[in-house]
Amino acid sequence: MKIKCILSLFALTLLFGAARREQVATDHPKATTANPLLAAPDELFDFARLDVAKMREAATQTESDIQGMLAAIMAVDDEKRRFDNTMQVLDDLKNKIYIFIGLGELITSAHPDEGVRNAAGEMQKQFTTISDDLLLNESLYKAVSAYAKTPEALSLTGERKFFLSKWVADFKRNGMTLAKSDRDTLQAINQQLNDLSVEFGHHISNDKTVVILEESDMAGLSEGFKKPFYNKDGKYYVIMSTPVYAQFMAYAKNPAARKKMYTAKMNIGGAENERLLVTILALRKRKANLLGFKTYAEFITADIMSKNTKNVWSFEKKLATDLRPKAQADLAAMLAVKSKETGKRETTIYPYDNAYYAARLMEKKYRVDPEKVKEYFEIQQVIGGVFTVYQKLYNLNFVRDTTPSVWHKDVQAYSVWDNESQKRIGYFYLDLYPRENKYNHFACFPITGSKKLLGGNEQLHSAALVCNFPAPTAEKPSLLAHKQAETFFHEFGHLIHVLLSETELASLAGTNVPTDFVEAPSQIMENWCWQKNVLRLFAKHYKTGEVIPDTLVDRMLLARNMNSGMNMLQQVFYGTLDFTLNDGMEVKSQADITAKVRELQNSITLCPYVEETHFAGSFGHLTNYGSQYYGYLWSLVYAQDMFSVFEKEGVLSPEVGKRYRTQVLSKGGSNEALNLVRNFIGREPNNKAFLKQQGLK
Repeated sequence: MKIKCILSLFALTLLFGAARREQVATDHPKATTANPLLAAPDELFDFARLDVAKMREAATQTESDIQGMLAAIMAVDDEKRRFDNTMQVLDDLKNKIYIFIGLGELITSAHPDEGVRNAAGEMQKQFTTISDDLLLNESLYKAVSAYAKTPEALSLTGERKFFLSKWVADFKRNGMTLAKSDRDTLQAINQQLNDLSVEFGHHISNDKTVVILEESDMAGLSEGFKKPFYNKDGKYYVIMSTPVYAQFMAYAKNPAARKKMYTAKMNIGGAENERLLVTILALRKRKANLLGFKTYAEFITADIMSKNTKNVWSFEKKLATDLRPKAQADLAAMLAVKSKETGKRETTIYPYDNAYYAARLMEKKYRVDPEKVKEYFEIQQVIGGVFTVYQKLYNLNFVRDTTPSVWHKDVQAYSVWDNESQKRIGYFYLDLYPRENKYNHFACFPITGSKKLLGGNEQLHSAALVCNFPAPTAEKPSLLAHKQAETFFHEFGHLIHVLLSETELASLAGTNVPTDFVEAPSQIMENWCWQKNVLRLFAKHYKTGEVIPDTLVDRMLLARNMNSGMNMLQQVFYGTLDFTLNDGMEVKSQADITAKVRELQNSITLCPYVEETHFAGSFGHLTNYGSQYYGYLWSLVYAQDMFSVFEKEGVLSPEVGKRYRTQVLSKGGSNEALNLVRNFIGREPNNKAFLKQQGLK
């Protein structure tokens, strides 16, 4: 099986004329230092040698290096300030900060050793605090302000000009003009927020919830699904990993069992995290007020694409209105299926009914059996398909590292080569399957981004995808739902955004873009999982090798917008909840949060709130994306508009791929996001493609 998968991927690579594997060097330089995290810019971190002592040693050494770099900036006479001795050094130290925050986030989310995970969490807090403190460092502010007045600074253009202007604005925006006592207060608030956010995430990623179920609760689920959870006491001990939960909710016939699973899922982090959230929201409001803003949402939106809260509220409210007719039609279709199954007139689809009746509707109306569809999406074939698309569009070659230094034996690693220059530009890791104490969803973790070094060399780019696809068993390989394959295309979009960035400065590299645009380069790539000519390349039956039939794809395409109204309303609910909590709502206790969740879920979505759940405590985006979750749908509008160019000119066109790589991906955050979109599509953006995708036009 292993040889077969490798040959299949190789054949796909050759099909599109990518560089031959044997022409590419496969050496992968590991850190040569005694400490695995103190790698040179052209080396990889030696994850296999990680331990708590080495992590703390690396963090201490790097913090010392950063303090030395800060001292070097301060030591320059103002009349001798230049970009290279002030702003370049500032970007150099920010690069170190980004790397250690990224390492902290990845290791605490994926490493199997508890001590190492905890040390990584400490490291994440440490360097986030260092980063926040830069904007409250009066000496650094004076140094940058002095440089900004020099003739050289006034003549800057392009990326360097953008970088300087951003620092000058960020100093003022983040409190540098406040009195010293207020800056000290702000610094303490930032520290508290960092600590609380890490704790909030820790409660979610380290959750060990198991739901105990009876045989009758497992009706509708296959023997293959049930077997791993069966206990000698005759009960089933079901875990909460994403693929397990999704499968259970789609196939378990017993509504009481589905409700039990749903309630457990919505209580991960739960009341404990809601208590933390009360404090987080109060601290955010205090921070915003200190900085001259009425609300935290006002503070956040002033610096990203939306520009102000009014635009966000208008966006969310209009979407809710536009989506409601489609959502009501979706609801009616599911109620018809539910009524037929129960034999009585049903009027409600509960949140724990949604996936189940959507699956039944898919089978009955569209004649698409998700379990049969999975048979065409064996995970190695999906990986091969993703690789083929990305290599073709962006003229790349991915080469497997057969002896990688990784944090877990199941992690795969690859070098990324640019075919035109024949240079290695980056490296990525795939951590594909669930395990205990691992982040339980799907995410890209940037590690090192683009940065020009002295002598004209570049820092090696690196990133990791941490996923939770169903693990293979002795009886069956890992088979993905089509939605999971789509998720892989999405997350790989984030990864490629990191790897194809070509910025001079690390501060503007890759995904360092406005948070209400960061999803667009990943969302656009989901579309390739719906193209017939792309699916034919890799969607093959895991037993027979038969290519997925066009007739099945046609039915899947007809069903693509099934429940799009209800699903998008759910996203509006998430965004509205996040924004409401941060835009003036008075939160005195966790009961206020629960009440607001109940109110918004009942008024926005068509599935009523389930009592005794604490969704807000399980919603990690409330800390990671505070006031910015609306950006998921905001980004999708731009993603679909950009995809319309590929639709028109060819979804596998290397020419369009090169333009997109050059005009969007390579730029990172070195220009206004709106300018990047305009430059690529050649006009002002609009929402026509988005509405079409959702079946609203």
